[in-house]
Amino acid sequence: MAPKRKKHVSELDMKLSDDPALKRLTNLVALLLIKGESQNEKLRILAAAGYSAGEIAGLVGSSANAVSVALHRLRKKK
Repeated sequence: MAPKRKKHVSELDMKLSDDPALKRLTNLVALLLIKGESQNEKLRILAAAGYSAGEIAGLVGSSANAVSVALHRLRKKK
């Protein structure tokens, strides 16, 4: 029987997630991915990528509350 894998985050993963340069690079890639999309599609893509409402707001130039409401409405539409 194969040994079970541990479900913890490695030290390297933790260091990478705290790296400000990596966060900036990730945000730039996200902005390139959503370029030219409608506002709703931008929100949908960024939310699916795991960004929080506050992070999305910073990327699209809106408030976290407006993003939360828009995401709620998009999810309700389905």
